[in-house]
Amino acid sequence: MVIVQRPDDVTPGTPAGDARAAVVTGLSLRAAARTAEAQIDPAAYLMSDEASAFMALGENYTRHDTVKHSSREYVRDDVHVNSVEGFNSRVRRTIAGVFHHISPQHADLYFHEIGFRWSQRIVTGQVVRKTRNGRERMKTMWSRVPPALQLLQVFRAATGRQMRRSLDGGIIVKSAVAVFG
Repeated sequence: MVIVQRPDDVTPGTPAGDARAAVVTGLSLRAAARTAEAQIDPAAYLMSDEASAFMALGENYTRHDTVKHSSREYVRDDVHVNSVEGFNSRVRRTIAGVFHHISPQHADLYFHEIGFRWSQRIVTGQVVRKTRNGRERMKTMWSRVPPALQLLQVFRAATGRQMRRSLDGGIIVKSAVAVFG
């Protein structure tokens, strides 16, 4: 399950918003609902396609709109799932080009890293582009946050914690107090 928060503002310097992905085992409505409850605020505006699991999940949120891909509808006013599809595309490209393979037991860790990279972008401006049928539309241009500035966010999350690698490659939080030396 992929959750992409769209930015409220598209002025230059605005952060991209969060992107999160989680492995849902079993593909049942109950498993998807548990994952969504842990990740999405009930006051959120949910946009999805017409998949039955998302239609049922949408009842738990303040507002839910869908696009009907089966009717060749991909965008209606501000409603679309292009952000999620863009994130899914980034996951596929990252696996093919960087990781080459991910194990199911560590898939969440890979998805967290890809989500972190997605969230470390800022708006650099907007340009007018023409669609295939000649209509003009505004396209938001993005740029990466420099790695030195990304470290600030990493350190904010690590402040006051001592973390170690586990034998299987995960992370163990040893204590709430960081010890150096």
